[in-house]
Amino acid sequence: MTGPNNPSGSGDEHPRGWELLRAVEVMEALAAPDGDAWTHTQTHSTLARYLLEETHEVLDVIDDPAGHGPQALADELGDLLFQILFHAQLGTRENPAWDIDDVARAFIAKMERRNPHVFADDADQALRDRDDVDEIIAQWHAVKAAERASEQDEARTVGLPGSDWFAHIPARLPALQTALKAVHRARSDGRLQQLRDAAHRAANEDDAEDWAADQALGLLELVIAAESRDRDPETALRTLLCRTERILAQGNSLAGSDRAHSE
Repeated sequence: MTGPNNPSGSGDEHPRGWELLRAVEVMEALAAPDGDAWTHTQTHSTLARYLLEETHEVLDVIDDPAGHGPQALADELGDLLFQILFHAQLGTRENPAWDIDDVARAFIAKMERRNPHVFADDADQALRDRDDVDEIIAQWHAVKAAERASEQDEARTVGLPGSDWFAHIPARLPALQTALKAVHRARSDGRLQQLRDAAHRAANEDDAEDWAADQALGLLELVIAAESRDRDPETALRTLLCRTERILAQGNSLAGSDRAHSE
């Protein structure tokens, strides 16, 4: 028997993704005229802080899974999914309107474009070795570089190669992640040395000592090394600090317990 709770007609089993459709329905119910009054007052701007908070709560679990329960990541990702669904619902009010299907469509198009070894008609010929992760990363870089080349912006048009490596990076992104994205783009364009040269010129300006330019150059080199291994230094440092804090807290707890037993 098929129906709203059993679309596949296969007993009690639902197809994968069924709950995502239910999540969309829940969001639509909240936004309906007879739904939730608080939901009706929200905008992309008012929701921004919740998106940031939920993202950091997800990162907290990823950085220190031992400090959370077994379902913590799924729960936190659910909160983050709510934010995505909410912004997509708000999109239906805009002109031109867009919705969660447009979000999914953009995701699908990007993944199919950037993973030709999985989705292209000649997928078997896209890579020499489908198990070579380095080759997959290089392919991803090449596809992204081609995408940027097809979106010639004004800076490139006037002959300023490389000036778009920092374009459209969120202003609130931490400095290490900003550097990582710029390095990734420069390497994808085959001009990483140009980025390095520009950084060294910036570090040789008259006020270099005032802002510890030599240390900043050292950090940039660490980012370049991390990017070459497809690693995120921001995540690495945040994870280290999170786990260090937990170990210190456990140590203090154990020390307090030892003192109590010795008295």
